[in-house]
Amino acid sequence: MRQNSTATSRQPIPGSAAIVIFCADQELRRNLTEALREDGAVAVVGVRDNASSLRELIDRVFPSAVLADAPPRELLAQWRRRHDQPRLIVLLENPEAEEGFEALEAGAHAILPRASPARDIISAIKTVGAGYLVVPPGLLSRLLAQSPMLDRSRKGKERPQLTPRELDVIAAMADGASNKAIARRLGISFHTVKFHVASVLAKLDADTRTEAVAKAAQLGLVML
Repeated sequence: MRQNSTATSRQPIPGSAAIVIFCADQELRRNLTEALREDGAVAVVGVRDNASSLRELIDRVFPSAVLADAPPRELLAQWRRRHDQPRLIVLLENPEAEEGFEALEAGAHAILPRASPARDIISAIKTVGAGYLVVPPGLLSRLLAQSPMLDRSRKGKERPQLTPRELDVIAAMADGASNKAIARRLGISFHTVKFHVASVLAKLDADTRTEAVAKAAQLGLVML
């Protein structure tokens, strides 16, 4: 008989990270739960194997983070719509492919291969708890490949190439929107907005948002 959840009566150790595990694979779910429970810095406060009951568990136990194995698209879409979620650590079969971008866009704070050893997963949990983002080298390389690329405009000036999403972000910046407002407007996470804003500033060689908007206007990228 398939279990919907695995209960735990263990209380978080003071100072430890309260973690909820989402995993439909029974063997991997058991291995993840056992491995995380062996680390004193992590306390597993709940386990689920279906997305429908995960929301209720999160609202009840208020975890520091959710470790999600191959989360379905509907779960990522749910994450994208809410901005008060715990930190999300995602395990993917191929995190450097398009699914890695989808998870990042949905608000994942860490993306790791499914075959990652427990020590790497625990390290990622601690890292995102300190406010950092964790992505695999291949995905990072693809993200950096979108950093400033210049072509020649018809006037012979070097013109930065912004992605469609970055154009949306600079347009919102021109309206005076904060990062939080941009996240709501575009339906993306706050930390994803920060990434795009940093990329826009780099591509426009601007030190401030105001300078970036001014340069974008001069290049005809936004209307003021």
